[in-house]
Amino acid sequence: MKLLQLIGGFLYAVRWLIVAVLAIGVPLYVYFAFIAKDPVFGPKEDVELGKMSAQSIAEDPKEYPILPESEYPEAYSHLRRIVGGVIGSPEIQYRDVFAYDQMKIINRDDVLNAFCTPGGYIYVYTGLIKYLDQEDHLAGVLGHEIAHAEKRHGSTRLQKEFGVKGLTGFLLLTLPISPSDYINASILKELLGLSYSRDQEAQADEYSVRYLATSDYACDGTAGFFIKLREAGDDVGIPEMLSDHPDTGSRVSAIQGEAKRLGCSTEPADPSRWKAFQQSLPQDEPAEEAAPE
Repeated sequence: MKLLQLIGGFLYAVRWLIVAVLAIGVPLYVYFAFIAKDPVFGPKEDVELGKMSAQSIAEDPKEYPILPESEYPEAYSHLRRIVGGVIGSPEIQYRDVFAYDQMKIINRDDVLNAFCTPGGYIYVYTGLIKYLDQEDHLAGVLGHEIAHAEKRHGSTRLQKEFGVKGLTGFLLLTLPISPSDYINASILKELLGLSYSRDQEAQADEYSVRYLATSDYACDGTAGFFIKLREAGDDVGIPEMLSDHPDTGSRVSAIQGEAKRLGCSTEPADPSRWKAFQQSLPQDEPAEEAAPE
């Protein structure tokens, strides 16, 4: 009898073990089958990431002093026109999903940079706009940054970072879950400091050409930006898109090669529009002359 009770207890435990495995294992299988098919974040989650990034930037005006659109409508009109030329490309996949209409100008002349968050929130520094000689160059830079969003490079990098930090283990404890529920401050910090791989930068360069191929801009505009930086040498700071992969020579060659392959125009856009854009930004106040003694 005692032996039968032991066997019965063992079978009871095994039965509940099987139930537990099925209860946990099936959802995990479904969840990770989804992850294997797609990154941890889908396009909608990319937009949520972008919203959180935008909020974080808005809450840090010292680092990111946003130029008010209400005070500089002409500057924003020019920026929207340029972005519209880029995202008008048939190659743009998430035009109606991502927030490409959410763009900001950061009033810092000391920074030569622009970036696009996952989900399509676009930021351009006044320093970059004032530094460049042609509208085509900014269009190329924006095409490059938009390509990072379109190809979801940020999501890919974050997925790798989440694995390192054990986020997967955290998710296992909280099924059923929505990935966007666990985007916290530390992840946001990683997001704003993202660096891209060499392959991702090369793909962004390539797609900057494709996006401009159907626009009014020189489709190799990004190459013009790199050439200007190379000519300036150490006189300017290194923009973020060059900090990890500064070999401008090979990147210029690859961009020009893609333009040649596509047979797209490399004629520059109307220069008067670019000058008008630059003049619509806040201008440095002239230094006051010292009063004669």
